[in-house]
Amino acid sequence: MKVHDIIIGLVILALGLCVAVYSTTLVAPRNLNYGPGFFPLLVGCGMSLVGVVIALQGGRNLRSMPVVMLPDWTRNAHMALRFWIFPASILFYVLAVDALGFLATATLTLTAAMAAGGIHLFKAFVAGLLVAVATNIAFASLLHVPLPWGPLTSISGWLIW
Repeated sequence: MKVHDIIIGLVILALGLCVAVYSTTLVAPRNLNYGPGFFPLLVGCGMSLVGVVIALQGGRNLRSMPVVMLPDWTRNAHMALRFWIFPASILFYVLAVDALGFLATATLTLTAAMAAGGIHLFKAFVAGLLVAVATNIAFASLLHVPLPWGPLTSISGWLIW
């Protein structure tokens, strides 16, 4: 999908402003003039500046291009599924990870993504499960980052060393 540069510039400007405003809420330690919000403030201001430049450049060719132009793949249902499976998987993960736990949620999202890509469902499930277990072991045992277990809390000790 081709979106006009004015829209992209305005979105980048808005994101930059959000980052810059949020960075002012980060409290600096005593005895320092700058703190954890200094670098995000610079990034937010830079993003805002880039957004303004992109929007201004897009304003030059506003009449020569449509605001939104859909590519050919959007008319093909299978190709559209391949595209939308990833944002849908991310949204599903965010909404379901606490209730289902990391292993189940990651296995389901990976299986769905691989199956949409044309991999046989059983092979996609096995690969998704193995990747989810390996990731869980890496985070829980090696990095000591706890991941939600959901209903599998009672067997969580089996995968943590």
